[in-house]
This record gives sequence, C-alpha cells and structure tokens, in this order.
Amino acid sequence: MNILFVAAECAPFVKVGGLGDVVGSLPKTLRKLGHSVRVILPHFGTINDDYFGITPYHSFEMTWNNTDTRVDVGYVSRHDVPHFFIRGWPFFAPNEPFIYHEDVGIDIGRFLFLCGATMEFVQWLSEKENWKPDIYHVNDWHTSFLPYLLYNAGKKDPVFGKATSVLSIHNLRYQGWGIGWHMDRAGIPPADHELLIASGKQDSAMALGLVYSTMLNTVSPRYAQEITSDDEGYGLEDILHARMSRMVGILNGIDANRWNPATSATIPYIYNKDTIEQRIHNKLAIQTELGLPQRPDVPMMGTVMRMVEQKGPGIMFPAVRDMLTHHDAQFVLLGSGQYQYENDAYALGQDFPEQTAIRLVFDEGLAERIYAAVDMFLMPSLFEPCGLGQMIAMQYGALPVVRETGGLADTVSPNVGFTFTDFSSYSLEKALEKALDVYTNDPKNWKQRQIKAMSLDFSWEKSANQYVELYQKAIEVKNQYG
Repeated sequence: MNILFVAAECAPFVKVGGLGDVVGSLPKTLRKLGHSVRVILPHFGTINDDYFGITPYHSFEMTWNNTDTRVDVGYVSRHDVPHFFIRGWPFFAPNEPFIYHEDVGIDIGRFLFLCGATMEFVQWLSEKENWKPDIYHVNDWHTSFLPYLLYNAGKKDPVFGKATSVLSIHNLRYQGWGIGWHMDRAGIPPADHELLIASGKQDSAMALGLVYSTMLNTVSPRYAQEITSDDEGYGLEDILHARMSRMVGILNGIDANRWNPATSATIPYIYNKDTIEQRIHNKLAIQTELGLPQRPDVPMMGTVMRMVEQKGPGIMFPAVRDMLTHHDAQFVLLGSGQYQYENDAYALGQDFPEQTAIRLVFDEGLAERIYAAVDMFLMPSLFEPCGLGQMIAMQYGALPVVRETGGLADTVSPNVGFTFTDFSSYSLEKALEKALDVYTNDPKNWKQRQIKAMSLDFSWEKSANQYVELYQKAIEVKNQYG
C-alpha cells in the first residue's frame, strides 16, 4: 500500500505530545512491513534544517485566500521514509518561534493551509513521480479537514477520488473550532453532511474529520469506548455514536530499541529482567545526581509529566505530600507546565527538601534515568487516550500507579501495577499505600511484578499490523460504498 501520513507533529523533528511519538514511529515500522510510506508536516520555524539535513525539494504556486502564494517543500529521508515539510507565506514562516499559537484561530488558518497545500503537492507527486496514496492517514483536528477536501476533489479528480482516509484521534478534547470562517475565506464550500447539520458541529475541524473520514481510530481500545460518553465525548459523542461501526481502538506502541535498559547508553547501569538486581545501582546514581540521600532500600516514587490538568497533578501533589508526611519515602519529578502546578511542585520540594527532587524542565536523558531508578511511577490522569510513560516505565521495571482510564486501563494490569478508579487524591493515596506495603513487606511479590512488567511487549510491530488491517478495511469500505 501507499500510505501518506499528514500530521502537525513528528519526532524527532517536532514534538509536543504523544502525537509526535506516534508519527515518528509508526511510519518507519510500516515501511519495514513492506509498505510505501511518506509523511507531510508543517515546516515550523523551530525545526533546525541544518541539524536534520532538510533540503529544498519542490516549489509551486497556489492561490489561497485570494492570494497567489509560493509553497516551498523541504525534504529529508529518515529510516527510508520520505518526510516533506511545507511552508508558504505567511504560514509556518522561518522566524516563527512557536509550534502552536496561543490563538487557536490563527492555528486553524495555518493547518487548513497545510491541508490545502498537501492536496496540491500530492497532485504533483502523482504526475511527476507516479506515487498516489491509497491511504491518507490524518491525525487529530490539525489535519482532520483533509478528508473533506478529498471528498470534494474526488468528485472531479481520479487521483483523489480513489483514495481512502483514516483519522486517528489522539486527543478529542481539542477540536479546532471556528473553521467555517477560514473555509469561506479560502473559497471552500461549507460542509453539508447530515450528521454535522443535525449536531450543529459544522464549525469544528474535528467533526468534519469524523464524518468525512472513511475509518476512524483512537490510540487505545478503552478510549474508543470512553469518547462515546457524555463525559469524554466533549460534545461530539452523538457523531461518534453514529460512526461506531467505522471506529476501532489500536494501542500505541513504543520504540523498543530506544527504550531498552539492556542496551541504553544513557543510564549508568544496564540490566534486563534476568539481571534486575543491577537496577538498584541506577537508583543510587539518581539519588546522587539529584542530591537525595543515597538509600537503596527507601521506596522511591517518581513521575515524568506535562503538568496540565489532564495528567492529574491536582490530585497527585496532595497525595504525595501525605505519603511523604507519614512514610519514609522519596519522590522525584521531571516536567513543566501550567504555572499553578509548577508552584505546587516547587512548594513540595521546599517542604520536603530531604525527600524530594523537583526538576521543572524537559530532559529526555534524565527522564530515562528516572525510569530506570524509581520504584513507583505515577500517572494519575484525568483521562489518557493512550499514554506512553507507563509503558516505558514498565520496560524499565518501574511499577506504575495509575488511574483506570483510557490506555492506562488497557496497559496496566493490577497484578503488575497499582490502579484506582475515582479521580481523587484519596483514591490515589490508597493505591500508593498498597504499593508501599508490597514494596516494604513483600519483596518477592514486588520482584515478580517487575519481571512481569519487563516481559510485556509494547513494540510497534503488533500495533502496525493492526493499522494495516485498518487500512485494508478502509479500502474495502471505500470500494463498497464510495
């Protein structure tokens, strides 16, 4: 199959969240399975062209918003997958210092342009290189408008008319509201799908993607169920109910080569499930690195997180504060985010200077050393479409303490990690109490849990094969229903 990914993020070029990890990993795994895969991304000003070796590839003129615009396409091949980077004045200018603008209206205009320019560029690819996508794989609201453009163009153009589309929902909370004004400005007819009209969602980019994509998927099976509820559908649950027969949940994977304690060049002491006793040396090393007392037997809690409401810092800090008050334990945190939560983290560090290490930055190397050192890894999310932290933690033998939601519920078994249901500090405290009890009083059970965790397979190969099945289903549906 010829598969075209279109997304706002792709590691290592540009990454804000899990979307970047998926688009950075899934295409290369599909390529290994024998498919022809290409990726189209915005050419953000923050991307370092020299560092990544991005070079000019193609330029063309396009009329957009009643203005003739020059579109420049950059190129680099990574893992034998061509990656193309699109910019055209005034969108994705070289001097832009941001990925996402604080004004979502500006972002809607930028990403709508990306979709329009993608259509023009694919037309050129089909004519000059004889490469036509069988599948357009779009991701989240930023590129969910593309299936509607395909629908319109397909009425006249065979290049687009035979293609099918898959929309991956990484986070339904963000929906790109206000797209109607930008469509009108670009001369694109308003969408008249009956589901949009009935639900009053014609102005949502995500809603357009939900109704015009051939197939839909979420990044975990549990999340596919949750978003059809009033609580987690964020106003789109009616459309999702209507399209349930076209939606599946496919769990994200992780790069098993990148996140491997047996081969890592980042952690001080390598180990595997058969030599897990060596893991303690990483704990001692991180205690030294972060200025904590070197104590091999003290239970160490930790987290690597974006400190936003979704990730649960609001319930985590009171729970951790209670644990440190009543238990001999340590806590390490790496991450940054909203001001109020960074303040909470700072206050915790000030109040428990001998028990905590707080680092309000992003540092991938330090993150890996934390995964390899902590005993308990905290992810008390309000909602979690998939989550990667808990999977990485288990590969390193850190046992997750998570709320049973989305991908956390799909990946963390109670006989491996420690789970809770209610989104409250009290429920998290009870889960931490259980974890501390097992760690302190049942070391044999603890080691068995660690070995089970490290034996789990979260590699992308399994997920990639499920995506191939989804693509094949999308083609069958397209052929049957048009």
